Amino acid sequence: MVWYAWVLLLLAALSALYLWLIFPHLHRPDTAALLQKLYAHRGLHDGNHVVPENSLAAFRRAVEAGYGIELDVQLTADDKLVVHHDEDTLRVCGIASVIRTTPYAALPPLPDGSPVPTFADVLKLVDGRVSLIVEIKPYDKPVKNAAATRDALRTYTGPYCVESFHPLIVHYFRKNAPDVVRGQLAMGGRRNPTEVGIVSFFAIKYLLVNVRSRPHFVAYACASDHNLSMWLMKRIFHPLLVAWTIRDQKALDAARENYNMQIFELFTPDA
Repeated sequence: MVWYAWVLLLLAALSALYLWLIFPHLHRPDTAALLQKLYAHRGLHDGNHVVPENSLAAFRRAVEAGYGIELDVQLTADDKLVVHHDEDTLRVCGIASVIRTTPYAALPPLPDGSPVPTFADVLKLVDGRVSLIVEIKPYDKPVKNAAATRDALRTYTGPYCVESFHPLIVHYFRKNAPDVVRGQLAMGGRRNPTEVGIVSFFAIKYLLVNVRSRPHFVAYACASDHNLSMWLMKRIFHPLLVAWTIRDQKALDAARENYNMQIFELFTPDA
């Protein structure tokens, strides 16, 4: 075999490997209740001025407005599953407490004086009236956080899906709760060195972690989705696509062309 035939064979093998790494799960549970909806990022908050993000007030406003809700969950030191995005409470609450090492009763209140909500309280408030996108944070114990989330959702009858940046969390649902709609979170753009390492960022950006998670949907930072992996997602594999996080009407209109679900924040979308 001449040398260029070997080169072509190698390129074909590498292409097949690449597609195998990035392809999503080809079959998914019923997602009709989740699709073609707008989701309020961390609830319908106002940037933490009066209505804090991931607060019961923000979730109540979203339900009353008829929007789906995107929220974040993680465990406290005493294994309370709470709804909070950051690893600590400083940015939102003004007092620094690392959530995974702090008992629930010792967490500082939100700016409106209310406590950091438990996931159980949020599920009781929403009560199936709108759809949920539940992002599971890893923070040193990804599998434990995933298992706690699954347990909290076992008896919940409203529409929901789960997602995470951490492939082990999505993999947990793939193996232990395959009927739960699961998504792989990803982003493009430039890496923030304080948030993620080079290798992890590359694998997430180009969806190479899909080999582990095999997601039903891909949730991508839609403003920076211009790369080969996302091009292939849209044109070959046709998975569900979730756009995050949209902050103006123009970006929302653009995202509706390729994305099945849109997560918005800090503006009121047109009807």
